[in-house]
Amino acid sequence: MAFLCTSETYAQEAYMLKGQVVDQEGMPLPGVTIVVNGNESAKGTITDFDGIYKLMVKTSDVVTYSFIGCKPKSVTITSQTELNITLEEEASQLEEIVVVGYGAIQKSHLTGAVSKVTSDKMDEIPAARLDDALAGQVSGVNIQMTNPAAGEAPTIRVRGVGSITSFPNPLIVVDGVVVDQDYMSTLDMNDVESIEVLKDASSAAIYGSRGSNGVILITNKKGKEGKATFNYNGFFGVKEVPGNDVLKTVGEWNAFVRENNEGELTDKMRYINELGTETDWQDVIMDGGTIQSHSLSARGGSEKTQYSASGNYLKDEGVLLTDSYERINFRLSVDTKVNKRLSFGLKLNPSYSNQRRFPIGVHDALRQSPWLPQYVDENNEQYINRERESGRWANTQIGDYTMERMFDDYDLDAGMPVESGGTDISTTSNASPIAKILEREYRKYQTKLFTSLYLKYKIADGLNFRSTVGGDYKNTRNHRYTGVKASRNEEAGTSAYDNTENQFHIITEHTLSYNKRFADKHSLNAVVGFAFEFWDRNYSSIEANGYNFDYINTIPANNVTGAATSADQKSLVSYLGRVNYGYEDKYFVTLSFRTDGSSKFGENNKFGVFPAASVGWRISEENFLRDSEIISNLKVRASYGVTGNDGDDRIVGRYPSIGLVEPVGAVFNGNTYTGFNQSTLSNPQLRWEKSIEINPGIDVGFFQDRFGFSIDLYKKNSQDLLLNRPIPSATGFSDAIVNLGEVENRGIEFELRTTNIDKGGFKWSTTGNLSLNENKLVSMAGADGLISIVDSKRPAEWIAKEGHPVSSFYGYVVEKEIPLNYIKNPFFPINGESQDIYVKDLNGDGIIDPDDRTILGSPYPKMIWSISNTFNYKNFDLSIMFQGSHGAKVRNMDPQYVNNQFSSNQDYITDEEDPNFFPDADKVVQRIFTDDIVMDASYIALRNLNIGYTLPKAAISKVGINKMRIYVAAQNLLYIMGNDYRGYNPEGINQGLNSPLTYGYQRGAAPINRTFSAGVNLSF
Repeated sequence: MAFLCTSETYAQEAYMLKGQVVDQEGMPLPGVTIVVNGNESAKGTITDFDGIYKLMVKTSDVVTYSFIGCKPKSVTITSQTELNITLEEEASQLEEIVVVGYGAIQKSHLTGAVSKVTSDKMDEIPAARLDDALAGQVSGVNIQMTNPAAGEAPTIRVRGVGSITSFPNPLIVVDGVVVDQDYMSTLDMNDVESIEVLKDASSAAIYGSRGSNGVILITNKKGKEGKATFNYNGFFGVKEVPGNDVLKTVGEWNAFVRENNEGELTDKMRYINELGTETDWQDVIMDGGTIQSHSLSARGGSEKTQYSASGNYLKDEGVLLTDSYERINFRLSVDTKVNKRLSFGLKLNPSYSNQRRFPIGVHDALRQSPWLPQYVDENNEQYINRERESGRWANTQIGDYTMERMFDDYDLDAGMPVESGGTDISTTSNASPIAKILEREYRKYQTKLFTSLYLKYKIADGLNFRSTVGGDYKNTRNHRYTGVKASRNEEAGTSAYDNTENQFHIITEHTLSYNKRFADKHSLNAVVGFAFEFWDRNYSSIEANGYNFDYINTIPANNVTGAATSADQKSLVSYLGRVNYGYEDKYFVTLSFRTDGSSKFGENNKFGVFPAASVGWRISEENFLRDSEIISNLKVRASYGVTGNDGDDRIVGRYPSIGLVEPVGAVFNGNTYTGFNQSTLSNPQLRWEKSIEINPGIDVGFFQDRFGFSIDLYKKNSQDLLLNRPIPSATGFSDAIVNLGEVENRGIEFELRTTNIDKGGFKWSTTGNLSLNENKLVSMAGADGLISIVDSKRPAEWIAKEGHPVSSFYGYVVEKEIPLNYIKNPFFPINGESQDIYVKDLNGDGIIDPDDRTILGSPYPKMIWSISNTFNYKNFDLSIMFQGSHGAKVRNMDPQYVNNQFSSNQDYITDEEDPNFFPDADKVVQRIFTDDIVMDASYIALRNLNIGYTLPKAAISKVGINKMRIYVAAQNLLYIMGNDYRGYNPEGINQGLNSPLTYGYQRGAAPINRTFSAGVNLSF
């Protein structure tokens, strides 16, 4: 507590006292209740969003400051005209301020399902991205490492998937401004003050048409009045891929052959052993890397102006050969009070990133045989066949890349390569994986600029007008070059591709808010507003091929083979309002609405209305429980709301309601003419998807909230889904976008908070969460049983079946393997498996046909959980988080490549004259159509482990350092996969991502990696 006396005159007349209330970290506390004890004529007040208050007092009055979650503080007034207060935190974590969109509210007054993560939980996790660090922190939020390559974003789902054709990402709002999910890559965790996740419809309905997938609100740190404080946070780490037995060694295959071939090696294995080379392609391709991050910030200011400035540099080398990510970003925030009524602020955040992507699928690299050396050297040069294929490798030199075919046709008896007739050991004609990676360069460059400017005017006590203009600009350039040595086709396989996308997004919002407390019983918080958003995007691309050398990888005019440009726009206009009312801090009601009008829809349905209501009752504040020594908090609540979705631009486009045209060419009388054809069918009746959700919940705390938990039950029905429906070909189109179908998500969320020990300088606290979700396709509007595929060359199937999840894996159930004696060459290739496999006759009709297909599982987890334990002893701290996911499956296509399941060597024998002729060809199907590659995607991970030590202040204050903490940390130190999963990442989903109908397809996904790092947090 700080006292600032501006007068020594003692007076008995009432006068105005002003000041600010902050927490122990110096952050403003909005919503603090301030009353004058024993003076019924004096009115109480509450602090505003910046912790500022004004109150009429008299000398000798006793003013009490109370904020649930903090210890109350009473001060006797002498002659102060300004009184700044610091409130200390109680053991209870319940009564904190929660940002809810267009405002904030005490958590005790909250009636919806909102979870909050504060900076002290985030900035101790040395991760490259904020959304990576958020994994496991919030119930009901599934953050999946679908592509953990350097710079890539995880997939975020809040309470399941509620759409069929839309990409179900949550809405991201940073400092009150809506941004796309890609913006998360620019955020530095050290700048973030808090993250709130609005999960139920009542909380998210204030964002209307984009709230159906949940809302993530990110609030960055602001400047504080006082002397400038500098903070440095940095870490350095190494990344690696844990060992895995997916690949077999030459020695392991020798043992397998001898065991199943009467103790003898085949000629192919004899040649491989004579060659004597072996490469662990996992170690070569997943070579590990380093990661480092350096952040520096300065925060401070005067009574009128506060500022926050920061910069961050991140470099992540990834764990795959050549992949890397480099980012530089800056952030500036300035808040100024012009006078007692007018204030304004500016936020500016430019960033630049340079990402080099792994140019091929991991499966494509690992399919190479373990006997293949990386380069030609003096030991293997003698085995290079310089005669076959018309002397294709006649000029091969030491240091050149190898490929499998150059080692074929070797005469074991003569001990030399021959032009033909020798022993072949190749399994692919592809170039070496080293060449396919090193001779390609796939780059993504991004420049982003985020900015917002607000103006706030205090019309009267508690009544404020706020106007905000913000937006972001994003320039993305993708450059791809495939060099001469990158493929088996050499010059004919070269190519270059360059595309540039520019997107400009602007948003303006104007709100009128009212925040008042009456007679110390009634609290009212209301907001109404108007918002407008506009997006403008343009795209251009150019491609070329036919390069003769690799000195220049730009695109000369003579090499151009194609080019294209496009442009589109969209806009959104909104009207919104919300009222929060509380009586005696016991009974609460929240009503909200939003109506959005989108340029994507026709005149008849441009606007959608999204209302919501919720109620809460703090039973613990009733007289019969208020003095309880056991129950310190008990609140029941319930909510109902409607949110919406306007469809993913990549799927339904930005003009789905109108018929688009495209240019076409035609030949008439020998001349070529260009005209236009309609490419999509117009539908002026197209309208919003909507989600209707109910959510009862309960919050409980015991023993001064030393032990507490929250439970939420929810049921969300998503209706009027935007989907492509097949239509009669007589219309001239095969399908059209319509509003049909319904998806239901229902589940339970549980959050736990405990302080297990707090004694003698030792504190042990636990937080945990558990989420159960059931996803069900209620109606497919006449398309029940729709079958979808991702790749026509590998047409494994998904089915959309009513009564089951939105998408389910579909296919045959494996019965047994084909015996080795029926396989043409069962002992080659190394690690090989037969292409076909016995499947079950499920309908019992004696034949295997499509009627024997069945649902093989769902890609969506049924349960996700995490548990974190934090230990503090004097200056030492330790935090541990375990996180898990259960019930999901993944269609892993990698074994088809790694195990050579398409190799002709592994086909069954079809020659009827052969004594090993396979008689059951009608009882087998290809593995890719069976549950052999539908694997358990469950896992348990030790996500975060952090051990820190804070140096004694006496030892560091002499050199001008206020605080110094050093730490070591690890991510994914332990990662336990499902028993039947064969791969590197059960979370990996890298194809079919654009549609829930084909979710769960894994083909060459980047591996889960673990990181060991050391860092320091400095304040000076």
